[in-house]
Amino acid sequence: MPTDAVWQITDQIDRLLSIDLPQRDRIGIIYPHFRQHYGTPLSLLAARLLRDSVRPGDLVLIATGWLNRPYISHRIAESDGPTGAAALARAVQVGLGAVPVLLVEPELVPAMTAVVHAAGLSCLELDEAVAAGSPDVLLHPAAVVPHPVDPRAAGRLTTRLLETYPVGAFVAIEKGGANERGRVHMSQGRECTTSVAPTTDLINGCRERGIPTIGIGDGGNEIGMGNAQGSLRQILPYGLDCGCGCGGGVVPAAETDVVVPVTVSNWGGYGICAALAALLGRVEVMHDERTEHRMLQACARHGLIDGVTGFTEPTSDGLDEDVHLAVVALLRTLVGVGVDPSAWPQHATGTSP
Repeated sequence: MPTDAVWQITDQIDRLLSIDLPQRDRIGIIYPHFRQHYGTPLSLLAARLLRDSVRPGDLVLIATGWLNRPYISHRIAESDGPTGAAALARAVQVGLGAVPVLLVEPELVPAMTAVVHAAGLSCLELDEAVAAGSPDVLLHPAAVVPHPVDPRAAGRLTTRLLETYPVGAFVAIEKGGANERGRVHMSQGRECTTSVAPTTDLINGCRERGIPTIGIGDGGNEIGMGNAQGSLRQILPYGLDCGCGCGGGVVPAAETDVVVPVTVSNWGGYGICAALAALLGRVEVMHDERTEHRMLQACARHGLIDGVTGFTEPTSDGLDEDVHLAVVALLRTLVGVGVDPSAWPQHATGTSP
């Protein structure tokens, strides 16, 4: 696909995914800042980074999962993050031949595994997934690896991953990051450091080795937002004063190579999938509405809550399933019209089917 066409498609992707549907007054602050800084559609930057850095058989590390009510139980987590991570895992496997490795807190492994299965991938042990990544094996492998909360155990995992396997990229989606005081916070300022797997060392390890890193978030307190820590601290609620007493605010300190701020973090994963599909000229790299339905249903069946409503339903961030299905349909249409207009006649011509 011509470069100009890809730029136009990804610009529309960014516009779609930065509409403030839930009216939380965050994305209207965060997205313009990063778009002005980079000067290019953010979904395109992330997709291009993956395409240019990941080779067949490389691991793509995807960290997600947020224990949403840790002051009540470490078994309560939200649905925003897991479906975006699973969709991205599918996209890098189908589109780039990568081996996606999803990193979540130990309590979230069963739910994350179910969502990855719903995305169409086979969840295996890490070494099995690496072996199954061979092009002569007809399988779409992935691994879900428990990411310990204990810093020393997490450090050992970081060393194992980065020194044992070929890692092509790291992505964090809806993942809490530590501020300059080493504390992790929810968007409303509540501290949750001891319930979140420490990811800063993993990011730093990747950057030291030249492994590209991507951060996806929707509230300003997720990994990646440290790229604009000074500005975001000034303009976000709880940016300067989280209220927990640490004095560091909710904005993480760690930086990533690219940041993709969106209205719902899951959508950031979808946007990168769509941008990658456009870059590769392959619509099938972007998942469809049926897959989205399966993933949201898997979230609900395995107890992941909607972080806004608190219900265990196939929704995310207070938006109904139909909204998420519509977003996926719109993204696939954007890519489909660009890649093969003849396959999308009603959309390409503007006439009724």
